[in-house]
Amino acid sequence: MNFEKLPLHDALLDRIEIDWDNALVRLDFQAFIEVSEPALPYHLLFRVVTDFRCSRENEWGPSNSILEAKAVDDEYHIKMQSGDSIFIKASGYEFQQSGI
Repeated sequence: MNFEKLPLHDALLDRIEIDWDNALVRLDFQAFIEVSEPALPYHLLFRVVTDFRCSRENEWGPSNSILEAKAVDDEYHIKMQSGDSIFIKASGYEFQQSGI
């Protein structure tokens, strides 16, 4: 699935995990997959990560909600509703429901 079409808008970011030895970054969140249904646990796993940056300044006020997600080639940008940004450069990603 195209990165920009993933159901990330308004998803609630719970955790970011970095596996340095294996060059992996995993984002755990609650995503709203179906309209009027509760959010479900999902994760994004980025592979062969060569760059990772994340701000947490809460410029627009505290929030763990995702505003938008964009990708250009192997660079992934996630903008939070707090105004913060997550940047990941990786060979690719997997989007999966957690716990399955």
